[in-house]
Amino acid sequence: MKLAAFLAAALAALSLSACVAVKEPIGTSVGYVNDPALEGTWRGKSGDDKPEGYYHVLLNDDATMTVVGYAPKSGDDKASWGTLTLTTVQLGPNRYMNVREMSENGGPPKDKDAPQSIPLLYRIDGGRLTIFTFDEKRVADAIRAGRIEGTITPNKMGAMSFDSVAITADGPHLDAFLKRADAPELFEPVMTMHR
Repeated sequence: MKLAAFLAAALAALSLSACVAVKEPIGTSVGYVNDPALEGTWRGKSGDDKPEGYYHVLLNDDATMTVVGYAPKSGDDKASWGTLTLTTVQLGPNRYMNVREMSENGGPPKDKDAPQSIPLLYRIDGGRLTIFTFDEKRVADAIRAGRIEGTITPNKMGAMSFDSVAITADGPHLDAFLKRADAPELFEPVMTMHR
């Protein structure tokens, strides 16, 4: 699970993003195009107490990208590495990526319950890449207000209560909604990386 945490912090915030499920990946109605601004090596930290990890983005010929990530040894955690597949799309002024874990330390991903694709918003400002994940509360509020189709299911785990939030809009409706200039308000930053 250590590598899953690395991947979550690095490029997908997999455990955080999984709190908001989507019916279809972002961009299915318009198609994917590799963003050349992502190509190359990025470095970033998953927390103040962790060393920097390194992530190399390769552009593929099929409108996908491959990310090879490396997290150095930290405390009792061994060094780890993994690969991700990305698709990117621009909807209006907003740039999105769908992230899928492909391998963990040379083998298949160990988390069988991980979502197939994690939707993320991203911004590039010079040599800085900021990645955002859906904010569960903001998305739930948008669903309650009728701004986007979705479901909110109350859950309880021991003494802790939480909602499972899912956007159920189909691809064209999701893409149209995320094309809006105010769509980034539904996201929160999870990691900033640098060249």
